[in-house]
Amino acid sequence: MSRGSSAIYNIIALIFLILSILACIYVVWQFTSTPATSEVEAVVPTVAVLPTLTASATATAPDLPTATPTPTQTLVPSITPAPTSTPIPTATPEPPTATLTPEPSATATDTPIATSTDIATATATDTPLPTLEPSPTGPTPSPFPFDVRGDGASFTTNFANTAGCAWQGIGGQVFDVNGSPLTNIQVHVFGAGNFDQYTVSGSNSLYGAGGWEISVGTAVGTGNYVVELITTQGTRISSQVTVSFPGDCTRNLALVNFIQTRPF
Repeated sequence: MSRGSSAIYNIIALIFLILSILACIYVVWQFTSTPATSEVEAVVPTVAVLPTLTASATATAPDLPTATPTPTQTLVPSITPAPTSTPIPTATPEPPTATLTPEPSATATDTPIATSTDIATATATDTPLPTLEPSPTGPTPSPFPFDVRGDGASFTTNFANTAGCAWQGIGGQVFDVNGSPLTNIQVHVFGAGNFDQYTVSGSNSLYGAGGWEISVGTAVGTGNYVVELITTQGTRISSQVTVSFPGDCTRNLALVNFIQTRPF
């Protein structure tokens, strides 16, 4: 759009704006100015005069002959009454008559009550009560002064020497009645392949005070062995513990501990 056209549009818009302002001023002036009172001449309508009606001569009608009415016969329709239905009486059932059969009257008879002349006399006798034997209150005590400590043999990997899996053996400890390590108690191990060896508690401190150890092989294998404590004269003084090796390198050392239960 050129500058000239823009100027023309601006002028037209200005003219419309001025006209709008003038129109608003005129409307405001009309509302605010007092209207002039104008005298209006009232026009009274002319009263119309209605014409007067003149009475005309009255015309006399000639007398007509009087007609004699002919009597008419009125026909009354006859109504035939409808037959009425006589209700049939309903039979009322009579209630059945109950016949009462007289029951025979019971004649009460006096039954004599048996009387006993001999009264049995019960003689109380002394019955001896059975003798109750005392039941055991616990497990049967071991006949030996030493018993296995814990649940028996437990297996672990070889920690007592540097042979590793090229070794298999049994070790443990011996304790007295107070739970203190006990030394110089003879340990006997025998079993597979005529194996039979002895040692004393306190001979191997790697298992702790009162410790002992017996090697049963130079390789991991299976086999069953029995462990017991004996006196120097060969008398068994403990219960026997069976050791069954599983043939596993991580379980090639069996631990068996004994504890004293009573003096010997």
